[in-house]
Amino acid sequence: MSLKISRNDPCPCGSGKKYKHCCLKKKKGTISNESSQNAKRPFISRLTIARFAEDAREDPELMKKYSDRSHESRPELDFGESLKRLWDRKKLRKMSTEEIIDKLRSMNVDFDKTRFKEQTRSYISASRLADDCYSARDFGVEKPDEDFVWLAIIELWKRLSPEQINIEMVDDSMQDGYKLIENGNCTEGVKEWVTAWDMIRAIVPTHIKSVWDADQFLPEPLTQSIYNWSQDFEMQLHNAGIDDESYFTKRIEYCHEFRDIFPDTDESILHSTYRAEAESYLALGDVETAEKLFKELVEEFPDNIWGYVGWGDMYCFGRYSEKIPPDYDRAEEIYRMGLARCDTDTDIDVIYRRLEDLEEKRAGVQ
Repeated sequence: MSLKISRNDPCPCGSGKKYKHCCLKKKKGTISNESSQNAKRPFISRLTIARFAEDAREDPELMKKYSDRSHESRPELDFGESLKRLWDRKKLRKMSTEEIIDKLRSMNVDFDKTRFKEQTRSYISASRLADDCYSARDFGVEKPDEDFVWLAIIELWKRLSPEQINIEMVDDSMQDGYKLIENGNCTEGVKEWVTAWDMIRAIVPTHIKSVWDADQFLPEPLTQSIYNWSQDFEMQLHNAGIDDESYFTKRIEYCHEFRDIFPDTDESILHSTYRAEAESYLALGDVETAEKLFKELVEEFPDNIWGYVGWGDMYCFGRYSEKIPPDYDRAEEIYRMGLARCDTDTDIDVIYRRLEDLEEKRAGVQ
């Protein structure tokens, strides 16, 4: 008889993680049981591939890179010319709604606006709706028009049922935010991500309790996983807060919402949200609340040194705000509390670097 392992027990593989965050995931695999439609969930979505193609059209260096790779496997194929013949979303956006529908009908695709709006209420993915109800293969459509059908369904959904959120809308909002941030417009990028977060909250059912499971629930993967993006969002809220303090408040709200919605997420990520919350109060000048939250953080996660690091940094001049007077003795006391909890060379190095920096600051004061 085998021993039953609880989700919250230490994983028997010896990783040090809870079973639910380690081998239980491997046991379940990467396919979610939430819906039978997820049984065919691809490794990478068609929309992500389409994004790569769109980027290649606009970037000569990227086009050459993809062309060289294509030539290695299929030397007879002219990648650039093939790419130009394919449909993409930019071509579709230039067409009117009636032009798109007329082309679908010219391809023998039976499209009706009223029926389509009803169909969108039963799906969270335009791509999956296209597969189930508007498959190009069913109408004998071949390249280069094969991609037109599912891209048309994505575009028509945005125009005819914009109130019905789908994962393609989430993906667009995420990627638009990344582009804005990469181009140096952090505030506008974060605004886009606030919209993405609101859509994620609306689209993920309440019985999903971890961000990992939220990703697996989706019928097709996003270009960037919610798991990774959610951590980027928290960090960029901080960066936006440097120029506009209201984003520190938004960061606090986000951390609360994330933990409420995904309480079974990896402890390392949950720890980061608690620390981000305390840091945000500190950035807003609320030292009393920040002190309280850091204290609660190290009590809740005594073996995670980053709680001690954040707490000690609070008392080091210039790390958060020059308005907060330094207390180097208190900082050292907290760092050494963390040092006592270190169990890896990496953790020890982190704490020692803080202590060395502290001595330099003290020397500078004298």
